[in-house]
Amino acid sequence: MPSAILNESDLGRLGLETPISRIDRALKQLWEGDEAKTRASLINLAIYTEDSSLLAADNDLLEHVAAEHACRALLILALPESQPPRARAWIQALCRPYQGKQTVCSEQLSFVLEGGDAAQVQNIVFAHLDSDLPLVVWWQADITQHFEERFYSRIDTLIIDSSRWSDPARQFDALLAAMSAETADFDVRDLAWTRSHFMRTALASCFQDAAARHNLPKLRTLRITHLKGQRTSALLLAAWINQRLQTSLQLDFIETDTGPALQSLILEGDGVRSEVRRDCDSSFFHVCATCGQHRHEEVLPADVDSDAELVSEQLSRFHGSTLYSSMLPFVRSMLN
Repeated sequence: MPSAILNESDLGRLGLETPISRIDRALKQLWEGDEAKTRASLINLAIYTEDSSLLAADNDLLEHVAAEHACRALLILALPESQPPRARAWIQALCRPYQGKQTVCSEQLSFVLEGGDAAQVQNIVFAHLDSDLPLVVWWQADITQHFEERFYSRIDTLIIDSSRWSDPARQFDALLAAMSAETADFDVRDLAWTRSHFMRTALASCFQDAAARHNLPKLRTLRITHLKGQRTSALLLAAWINQRLQTSLQLDFIETDTGPALQSLILEGDGVRSEVRRDCDSSFFHVCATCGQHRHEEVLPADVDSDAELVSEQLSRFHGSTLYSSMLPFVRSMLN
């Protein structure tokens, strides 16, 4: 991947280019003499990508997330195949007004690492963390040899998006292997799973009364309609439903070319039917459940769509529990 593909206008949006050896001094100078700005940081948030076309979008994403969550933000673009080897860095402050009187700022450090290996990535990240704060890493690339033990042993929370993986079966194997390592103690948050949060809540609302719950054993089939490229999100949703029902449903996945990531699910059996549907561009789910002569309809909030909103939602539930890890073996078996 040659360095010529780097867009200089995108690089110019990363802030002040700074020699890596002078980053700490440059950050100190950034705040000197400006008493109106207060630096704030609660976590270290790093984005790792090997796709230069994502640089501008990731820069915008960090700005959006920092407006909601004070952090030390690190944006890392690694180009392992690019030659000759070169490392460049930029710094900037991400500021927002606070209570109309004060300006609160996060620090963003951006790195472009051409021809670098896993050790270079680790050294760059670990050398520029805000000490003693949790490290959250959004790993946007495939789980490759660069995601290795010395790196993930330092991570508190790993954010991934398995719907982007080129070979999900292979990547889930690599993730499971990393999670089982003795030195691994990181929590995994998959945006493919996050995309179904409110759809799962909407489906659960169909079974609030005792009569509906009594008919759960009658359910036999599950049909999920999803956007092209979001099959993993649909698989994770199906895994959760099977796990909750403690049964094995007949599964049917329908792929569309337009619309939100997850568009509808229909769960049915003898005399029982539950449907959660989201129309294009709608911010709500329409829920319809029938059980014998009883019919229940409801409109509930739908899931967020953008990466920035999904990541921000994860950080808001930073210490919350998740069923994700328990579903991985089931999802992996569906990819055989």
